Amino acid sequence: MAKKKLTPKQNKFKQEYLKHFNGTKAYQAVYNVSENVARANASRLLTNANMQAALAKSTKKQEESAQITVSEIIQDLKILKDRCMQEIQVLNKKGEPTGEYQFDSSGANRSLELLGKHLAMFTDKFQVKSDDLHITVTIENEGDGGVSGKPEHIGSNVPDQS
Repeated sequence: MAKKKLTPKQNKFKQEYLKHFNGTKAYQAVYNVSENVARANASRLLTNANMQAALAKSTKKQEESAQITVSEIIQDLKILKDRCMQEIQVLNKKGEPTGEYQFDSSGANRSLELLGKHLAMFTDKFQVKSDDLHITVTIENEGDGGVSGKPEHIGSNVPDQS
């Protein structure tokens, strides 16, 4: 199937979408409709194969023009995290060590947060199964620091299979 060109309004939607990656806002900016209408239509437009191809091409161009890759950003975040977590000895007014140390916790937290988001560590995963009218809902949160160690089953009258 041959790719069709985007209409002028679709091109404008693409440009608006690439500014902030919010389909609803982009659709509203181009078509001047309510938020509910924009959300539904933007979702539909973003699944259009021609639009996806155009967005992929434009995103690739943006990445190339920025001359930076995802792996470079990840590496820089790791370096920033390491630097922020370095212990710095606290000195008194005379310049003598106090025995205390400090580090940039906010910078370290932000770097770790961005790295975690990249790895999708803080995303809840939902799995719904139906077996002979018994409903099992599994909620997994890999970002819980390993507290649970296994999925939590809610609303199930089926024995745990793990």
